[in-house]
Amino acid sequence: MKKKYLLLVLSIIFLNTTNATVYQQGDVHTNLRIVSKNITEGIKSYNFEGLKYHARIAKKSIETTKSLLESTDCTTTYDLAQSISTYLDTALLGDDLAAGRSYLYMAEELIDKTFYEYEVCTTASDDTSAVSDGNTNELSQLEQQQADLKRQQAELEQKANDLKRKLEEQKVKASLLEKEVFMTQQDKAIAKNITSYNELLKNCNCNATITDTPDDKTALSSKSIEQLRSYYLDKIIRITENYIQQLNSCK
Repeated sequence: MKKKYLLLVLSIIFLNTTNATVYQQGDVHTNLRIVSKNITEGIKSYNFEGLKYHARIAKKSIETTKSLLESTDCTTTYDLAQSISTYLDTALLGDDLAAGRSYLYMAEELIDKTFYEYEVCTTASDDTSAVSDGNTNELSQLEQQQADLKRQQAELEQKANDLKRKLEEQKVKASLLEKEVFMTQQDKAIAKNITSYNELLKNCNCNATITDTPDDKTALSSKSIEQLRSYYLDKIIRITENYIQQLNSCK
């Protein structure tokens, strides 16, 4: 009776250990999906608190992913997860919705690549085990394995090409977002200066006002950040010179 009870206990422990191992392996995909979903929801948020809420969830899951990857040989996947974690930290430390979104966009760029690198890592491990076991099988089985490997490699190459295209698209989006944030900040600063200039002109009894000509945002979006800095600097100088000229005319 005692022997039967001991065997039952050992069987339960073995099954629990096996299930825990399977769950542990599958959790990388689960957590990466949680990260991906919440980064997307964070980008869609209409306020900074909503963005931070989803960023915190994504941060927790990416840290879990990193912990799971520490026991594997998937170094590239771990490095990508670390980069995503850094972008999420930066988004959470800020206090501006637009800036927070830009960092979430950067994190989003790495999600598909992280999935891809993890698939490459785990597939390579599975293929190595299959080849080792196949050494004891017949030649036809080895040929079938080689054919399967070629097919998998072709699929991975296609995924890599798709990923490269998506990364390029995300880079363009991130660049446009950075420009939009910069232009919005400059426009606000200029509008504030013009308001101050007009108040001063009014206080000096000057019958004049300073105005700003609307910019062609589409044309400006095609410029680089450095070109935009130069453009807005010239614009501020022109407005300031106009203000000084109006002041001199009031003497």
